[in-house]
Amino acid sequence: MQFRDYYATLEVPRSATADEIKKAYRRLSKKYHPDVNVGSTTAEDKFKELGEAYEVLKDPEKRRRYDRLGSDWKTGGAPPGGGQQHNPYAGWQNVDWSQSDFGGGVGGAPSGFSDFFDAFFAGQGGPERGRQRRRGRDPYQPATRRGADREADLAISLEDALAGATKSITLQHPVVGPDGGRRIEEKSYSVKVPALAREGMKIRLKGEGDVGLGGAENGDLFLVVRFRPHARFVVDGADLVGRLAISPWEAALGAKVPFATLEGEVKLTVPPSSSSGAKLRLKGKGLPKKDGERGNITVELMVHMPTDLSGEERELMERWASLRSTYNPREPSQT
Repeated sequence: MQFRDYYATLEVPRSATADEIKKAYRRLSKKYHPDVNVGSTTAEDKFKELGEAYEVLKDPEKRRRYDRLGSDWKTGGAPPGGGQQHNPYAGWQNVDWSQSDFGGGVGGAPSGFSDFFDAFFAGQGGPERGRQRRRGRDPYQPATRRGADREADLAISLEDALAGATKSITLQHPVVGPDGGRRIEEKSYSVKVPALAREGMKIRLKGEGDVGLGGAENGDLFLVVRFRPHARFVVDGADLVGRLAISPWEAALGAKVPFATLEGEVKLTVPPSSSSGAKLRLKGKGLPKKDGERGNITVELMVHMPTDLSGEERELMERWASLRSTYNPREPSQT
């Protein structure tokens, strides 16, 4: 079993401080991270070696035990895990490995570390390994890690949010080739958006996230529903705000005016003597809320004046003006 120089792995001297060891680990782990070096087994192996070295050197007690014999562990005492001489590593079976930054087995050394690590710190072939095997797991199996979850936005229309729809989306997707190497490919998904979908809700596609390490399961892909800008409505939480153009006579006399909601056309009652800026409400015609209720639609009236008045129309307007000569819309008491 080959000795592993953890100081050389982290590229630090044996006199390095804890802070220097941490900085070296962070720098090198970023450099050799599997997600940065897709498809490189060399980088993945190096990343595991860095984790093993840091697991020992970051902990003062583990580091002291490691420094005590170092490369002389074969001649300076009984080989870890066996032999009849005094074993300077006794007691390591009681270390709480569940607190390790790198995970681990139940009550024994973390899985995925080298045989040297397991022998040096846990006792190769000792009773703990037997207990783990009886539990159906091997503490010396390769490291595994579930793939990370991913998120992407799924843009839909307001109409699709209410009625539901099946949408297509194409994303870059990490895959593992036949040779075990990782690469990025484009993949298309057909996604069913449920009726009464809310903005920000997540649709889960199981196993479509990042690829797992060491045969572990893939992460999931979460599609976050986002609303596209609408031509006629502004979204205000679960409420919608729209405008309705009306004529001067509809504003003056009142009228039943067609208005298009997200679910079809309705007849909106414009009260007599309505002005631009007046607001009407369509209750329960907005977007869904978390409690299952629906928001409202607020309709702002906009009085539009014709720009091509005929002579007769002008005469009528002048007649109206003479009949209301005392009316001044700029006086607060008359508005």
